[in-house]
Amino acid sequence: MIKRLLPPLLVVALAIGIFIALIISRPQAPVQERPAQGVLVDVQQIDFAELSPVLTLYGRLEAPQKANLRAAVTADVAEVYVFDGDNVEQGDVLIELDPREALLAVRQAEAELAMIDAQIEAEKSQLKRNEALLGTQQQLVDLAKAAVNRAEKLQQSQLTSQALLDESISLQAQQSLELKQRQFDIQDHPILIAQLQANRQQAQAQLDRAELDLDRTVIKAPFSGRISSRQIAKGDRVQPGDALMTLYDVQLLEFRASIPQRYLADIYSVLETTSLSATANIFGQQYEFELQRLSGEVNANVAGRDGLFRLKGAPGSLAAGQFVSAQLTLPPHQNTVAIPYSALYGLDRVYRVKDNQLEAVQVSKIGDYSDQDGKSRLLIQSDALQQGDHIITTQLPNAINGLAVTIKDE
Repeated sequence: MIKRLLPPLLVVALAIGIFIALIISRPQAPVQERPAQGVLVDVQQIDFAELSPVLTLYGRLEAPQKANLRAAVTADVAEVYVFDGDNVEQGDVLIELDPREALLAVRQAEAELAMIDAQIEAEKSQLKRNEALLGTQQQLVDLAKAAVNRAEKLQQSQLTSQALLDESISLQAQQSLELKQRQFDIQDHPILIAQLQANRQQAQAQLDRAELDLDRTVIKAPFSGRISSRQIAKGDRVQPGDALMTLYDVQLLEFRASIPQRYLADIYSVLETTSLSATANIFGQQYEFELQRLSGEVNANVAGRDGLFRLKGAPGSLAAGQFVSAQLTLPPHQNTVAIPYSALYGLDRVYRVKDNQLEAVQVSKIGDYSDQDGKSRLLIQSDALQQGDHIITTQLPNAINGLAVTIKDE
């Protein structure tokens, strides 16, 4: 049995051996080494231009024209015609106070003034009487003197008694005294008139004050604006100085925001000659604010200074105290480049592609920038970058000097 199977087995083994020998002895194809593939990156070509950075500011709307209306008299509140949030025009009646107490004060002051006027007229009439009687009084004095002279002559001739002479002398003295008194009254007239005129001025001032208080029982809007708060209601009792309501001019709204210290030098250089504007999109509507001035006081806790921007155009739905995010366009800078934020590494570094390898370049951030498509970009400057250089815009986690890269679509 084994002898019969041996020849076929030898044939199979021989065939296998020949097949293995042919496999081993066939020619080998040469191995081609593929070059190492660098990291694929997007790049941007450096093209210097004069561009204006855009600074994003955060702040609130303020109302520099703001009136805190207060009571000037003691009275009951009769009517209140407006509520918080109402828009009013200059001269509109906002509040009416009960005028009866003020009317009583006016009438009392009028009576006091009328009484003093009557005293002045009486003094003037008295002057006319005194001046009219002065001549007659002088005649009486002269007659009394003549009577004394006659009595003295008769006394010397012993034709009259001493008693009659004394009576004549007494009558002369009395007439002389009345003449002197009349003369003094005429001399004192200007003084009395001056005193009464002073009293009249005082009474007139009291009347003016009372009439002013009467006018103040009707509180009107001092300017056109919006009611921001109301502290009283009909029936309240108010005293002088009590708060009634607050009104602000919505047309003079200002946007106050802190400007970082590093941007102030650019603003100082152009504030007096160039208009700087900030724009804000609020509730889908575009608003423009113009930089008017910088705050007069620097906050010790903030590295910068507040800028005050006046609203241009209609206020729409804006209100005092509203939070606003706005973009301030700063003066243009020469030799600047707008790059995507992904091109910046750390705080001040980009990578230039040179001979398919990365090379770190230090840059200075100027600010944000909005391109023609409205995309937000970063504005930089660097003396180390050259016109036409390529910097990577792909953010690589392992970017280092010398890293091999391949520019996409190259």
